[in-house]
Amino acid sequence: MIDVKTADRELQTYIRPQTFPVAIRMLRPGEPIPDRARRPSRDFKKLSMNCQVIDMARRYGWTLVLTREDSICSLGIAALGFEKPTHLHNSGTLCEGMYTETKEAGQRSEAAIDRFKEGEYGALLVAPLDRATFEPDLVCVYANPAQVMRLTQAALWKRGGKLASAFGGRVVCADIIVTTMRTDRPQVILPCSGDRIFGQTQDHEMAFTIPWTQMEEILDGLRGTHAGGIRYPITQFMEYEAKLPPRYMEANRVWEAEKGTAAYTNRDRVVAAYKRSFADRVPVYPIVASFAGTLDGLSIEEYCINVPRAITAMLNYYERYQPDVVLAYNDLAKEAEAFGCRVKYSDWVVPSIDQHVLAEDKAGLAKLRMPDPYKTARLPGFLEQCEALVKAKAPAAIGAVAVGPWTIAMLIRNPETMLLDTFEDPQFIHDLMRLTTDFSKVWGDAIVKTGIGLSFSEPTASISLVSPDNYREFIAPYHKELVDYFKAKKVGVTTHICGTTYPIFEDLLNVGFTTVSFDLDQQADPTLYVDQLARFMQVAKGRAVAIGNVDATKFEKTSKEAMYADVKRCIDTAARHSGFILSTSCEIPPKSDPEAVKWFMDAAHDYGRYDRIF
Repeated sequence: MIDVKTADRELQTYIRPQTFPVAIRMLRPGEPIPDRARRPSRDFKKLSMNCQVIDMARRYGWTLVLTREDSICSLGIAALGFEKPTHLHNSGTLCEGMYTETKEAGQRSEAAIDRFKEGEYGALLVAPLDRATFEPDLVCVYANPAQVMRLTQAALWKRGGKLASAFGGRVVCADIIVTTMRTDRPQVILPCSGDRIFGQTQDHEMAFTIPWTQMEEILDGLRGTHAGGIRYPITQFMEYEAKLPPRYMEANRVWEAEKGTAAYTNRDRVVAAYKRSFADRVPVYPIVASFAGTLDGLSIEEYCINVPRAITAMLNYYERYQPDVVLAYNDLAKEAEAFGCRVKYSDWVVPSIDQHVLAEDKAGLAKLRMPDPYKTARLPGFLEQCEALVKAKAPAAIGAVAVGPWTIAMLIRNPETMLLDTFEDPQFIHDLMRLTTDFSKVWGDAIVKTGIGLSFSEPTASISLVSPDNYREFIAPYHKELVDYFKAKKVGVTTHICGTTYPIFEDLLNVGFTTVSFDLDQQADPTLYVDQLARFMQVAKGRAVAIGNVDATKFEKTSKEAMYADVKRCIDTAARHSGFILSTSCEIPPKSDPEAVKWFMDAAHDYGRYDRIF
């Protein structure tokens, strides 16, 4: 027969419990009590409980004995047969209102408790297993669920099947001692409230009892299952590739790029900015429309009207300069043209409206029809351009520039006249904005369906033209409606506003634009000039991506040094914050110097490297 020290050593090897396994023996009346056993009433001058002495043995390493004279818990006293159950037990009164709703239910709970006969035993003797000087009736191991699982597996090593245990949530000392001794089978033990309150058993602990007669069988089961690969601590599967936080993986990507084993695409750099992280350098692109056509020898009008040639010109421009963002963008007049306005073309400057459909008679608003994006004027051609850029699969971020509702409204009415309307007929402006906002939703839907990014350009929403109060009254509500509409479709919206915008930065953020592209401050008084890029970074604090703002007017005539200086200004101002894409303050002129565009890109590639910045 196995001895207690060997049994303890084997349990420590295969189970590793946090507290000592406890040897438990029920002493018959008159059976001698070990001399060194502590008795609560005698040695502590306090009465105790079955669960308490078991827990003292497993935590303190003490040998203890509990007799009727040492006991205080009426439930435990009755369970071990130190007294006959009272009518309070038998009637269900001790359960009612605490563990059961009624006395009748309480009677059933009391009847389910295993008890020794009154007087069958005279004392409970407990000790740490390896220090026990007696042969136990059973061993109780307190453990975590995984350790209890291992003991269960060991109990089934020879017999197979399932291990049966029952749970009542109260009088756990009866489950540990009485049930185990009566069934002569191991038991999975769910500690009760009393064990947790008075025995201070922890939330993570369960228990497992082993009849001493079956200890060798259990230990054989532990050895056998351990050899079969079922072990404690539980063997963890480690042969996998971890999915780490994206920014951790981005650091790996930087190393790979430095070693030449991987490369960042143009789109990767833009995505990193939107994630408020960093790739290898600041993403960069100039805002380009008709300039792409002039590179291919097209007139501005040809670029805006001849869709196939415009597509080719934009793709040729991309191949030449490799910008990180490519735009489907021809001009800002096509939406107003779709409402009936007339476009004027020039050989040198961007197209404009020279006949505003409501300039003379605002009553004509009621007669305006909603343009069909797939049939009206040049709108279908623009959608064709969007589709072609997406289909080309250039490794860049691809976006479309549509005109926002306020600028469409101004071009339909006439900017100067509409500014007077803000004083004379504000309701007319709201009515017109209702129409153009509804159109912007329909138009934006058609653009988004091509798979391209969405941007609304609002050059005339500039505080150089309207007051901050006018923006908040006549524009912001419709911008918010537009942004919310596309946000519900999981589409982020970019906006570009020309001129001075810093007084409404907070408004633009509250509206919900995910990206804000801005111009240079155009106040006439140099002493009032504000660096709008610096101001936006201070105000936004990462709430939106910033795009800007190298002076677009320099692209017609400048020096390489001046271009580098302007690029350096922007990068020094914003690049450390991430959420920044270097671009131009506005669309570069159609007749820009191609060499100036190269200087811009070269300066950004060189000075915008994050290894230099940091």
